[in-house]
Amino acid sequence: MAYNHVILKIFIMSNPYDIDVRPSAQEAVKRLSSGFSLSESSNYAMSPKDDKSLKIATFSLQGYLKEKEFATEFLERGGLESLCDIIKNSTGNTLGYALNSFLSLMEHNSGWEHLDDDIVARIANVVVNEQLATIARPAIAILLKLVCANPANTSESNTITNYGYPTIHKAMEKEPTLITVLIDRLISQEYLLSTTSLALLTAMLKYVTDEYRSILSSAYDNSNLRRNVLRLMNNHPSDELKVMILEYQTVFIQNINMRHGTAVSMHNPRHINMLEDIWDAAKVDQQIDIPNGKKWRKIGFSSEVPQREFGRTGVFGLEEMHLFVIKNKDLFAKLISEQIHRPEGKRCPFAKASIEVTDLLCNLWNITSTNTITEFQPLILSFNHVHSTTLQTYFRIFHDMEATTFDFSKVSALVRSQLRSVFASTKDLSEFDRSMFQTPYQIIRDRRLKELEWADDLLGRDAISNLRTRLSKQSYEFLKKQRISCLLEGAWFPCPLSNQRMSGMVNSSSNNNNSNNNSTLLSSPTSSNISTSGMMSPTSITATSGKRWRYYKLSRSKKAIMYGDFSEKIAPVLKSYETLPNRIDLSSVSEIKSIRKVTTTTTTTTTTTTNLNNNASALANNNNINITSSNNNTSNLSISQEFNSGTSVSSSSGHHNLAFALYNDKHIPVAEFYCATATQAAEWKDGFSMLLDKRFTSKETAEIFHTLTEVGVKVKLLQIAGDRVEIPHGVIEVPPVPSGLGSGFFYDTVDA
Repeated sequence: MAYNHVILKIFIMSNPYDIDVRPSAQEAVKRLSSGFSLSESSNYAMSPKDDKSLKIATFSLQGYLKEKEFATEFLERGGLESLCDIIKNSTGNTLGYALNSFLSLMEHNSGWEHLDDDIVARIANVVVNEQLATIARPAIAILLKLVCANPANTSESNTITNYGYPTIHKAMEKEPTLITVLIDRLISQEYLLSTTSLALLTAMLKYVTDEYRSILSSAYDNSNLRRNVLRLMNNHPSDELKVMILEYQTVFIQNINMRHGTAVSMHNPRHINMLEDIWDAAKVDQQIDIPNGKKWRKIGFSSEVPQREFGRTGVFGLEEMHLFVIKNKDLFAKLISEQIHRPEGKRCPFAKASIEVTDLLCNLWNITSTNTITEFQPLILSFNHVHSTTLQTYFRIFHDMEATTFDFSKVSALVRSQLRSVFASTKDLSEFDRSMFQTPYQIIRDRRLKELEWADDLLGRDAISNLRTRLSKQSYEFLKKQRISCLLEGAWFPCPLSNQRMSGMVNSSSNNNNSNNNSTLLSSPTSSNISTSGMMSPTSITATSGKRWRYYKLSRSKKAIMYGDFSEKIAPVLKSYETLPNRIDLSSVSEIKSIRKVTTTTTTTTTTTTNLNNNASALANNNNINITSSNNNTSNLSISQEFNSGTSVSSSSGHHNLAFALYNDKHIPVAEFYCATATQAAEWKDGFSMLLDKRFTSKETAEIFHTLTEVGVKVKLLQIAGDRVEIPHGVIEVPPVPSGLGSGFFYDTVDA
């Protein structure tokens, strides 16, 4: 039934009632409870008196619907449907009152969970077409409520989550000028209309889903939004408006970060279209030949797989490149043509430069940070323009310094230096352009040299030296813990060379005619002195014959090395110590040295010299063993073999540096380690060294130690620079003891 009749039934009874007098909330609730139905139908035409009554009724509802009891009764009697009908069919003040009434109802966060798309489209239509602020403002506020009613909004007051940006996007398909109208109203003289419009634009950008993010960002980029927000920034905004502008700026940066973290995909039609737009705008002559370049290399990509090169900047880097090309088609085509016709080593690759510039700006503005910016940054809002200007400056510096493709990082350093200088001196866009385009290359280069000199001077100060010393201790302890953890986990190594050589001697000599004598010799207890050179005893050799792998593992007490010999690697990591029956006490280790050439000397008695020589002669051809006899009736057995990760002989001398042994105080090896990689050698050799409180010796560990220390120094310097603390050039003079504190007062250093 007509809504005016409904409201009349609520507020106008059969008793005399002055329609110009606003009833109280208590009286209205009482009348609602008197049995009148909001769903009764009526087909009579609305009279002027009815129109006036409807206006008064909707005006009254604005306040009454803020009361929970009234709103509940209103919804139970079907009031929401009637209110939606009046919004769809009324105009003027009645429409404004109805919109405000609807807004009052939405404050309860219940009862409006199932609005249809038609009412949302109608409200969007009101925003676009109604000029009166009293009508447009509540309509914008309703759309704001709908955008915020989404699952991503974690506010405790948000209990309705079934709307969000997609609901507004459907309405924008019917009202495509909605964003433009909102942007124009930012600079409205009506303060509430301006702030509500800004709040809706911010909420749309904040809660836009990934499906529509790029579409909305493009709509914002191609509008006057940036210009109007800058006007608000520069027009001495109130405290409330300043907070809203900063919130928009934060959401703007967050949106960039979201696109920055989204990968470019050749399965995404929009990404493919942007790349094809860039290619078409280049107008590259297909007859021009570039080594290994069929298509994408010709416009500055490093390969023919362009999507992989946006790893640092994501979709945002592609969008910035695409926007530059679309807005500067002639300039882009000229740049590409110039680069293609330059010598190969003198080309400045456009695509690589564009990605580099995007990455530079994101890093300088700390786009990926979660910190909230508390001051206006107008240049960030002009990211597209700043990117375009910086990219052109990049090409200018590249040409002015006569750079080659190998100087790409140097050009980036110069551009970064110029950006820092300009960002520190201005926030005005026109001034930024002037500084970037007109600053001579010589000035940019000289400034960069001074920065390097300052860095050298800074790092040489006593305070920084002391800081580096303290951080180096922390780095050492960190590395020591990591290296020892490798020892505790354990690892597989080939069995020591002495094991395998002696095992080979036993097998070869068994084929000799004097096998009985040889067996007697090798089994005789009198030959036990053969172990004095670090080789296993004869009994152990026989027991371990054929076992190629040894697993070493540091004991839990860190006082011994446990190990066991195996024919095969039974598991990548052995967690249990039960399978490692052998033990080497680390207290007996006095030295750790690399194994470059393994030499073993065996001393026997005079009566066995001849037999040993005969046995060794039989083995010489098979085992490459060189035998020499000394004048004092001793036999020196020199064995030289090279060992790789298996048991076969390797001709690569690089593995010599990967082998090391632990020696006791008599210079006898107690454990040998033949590492498979330089990393493993660094972990184990330096792990033992640091466990025994010695310095590390490997290049790999030294590089990690240096990197950890220098990064720590730079992080501390960043904190100091952020706090604007002046770093002293020399040693700080200790101030005198304040009077009255007595002799017990003293100064001490504090580790920060």
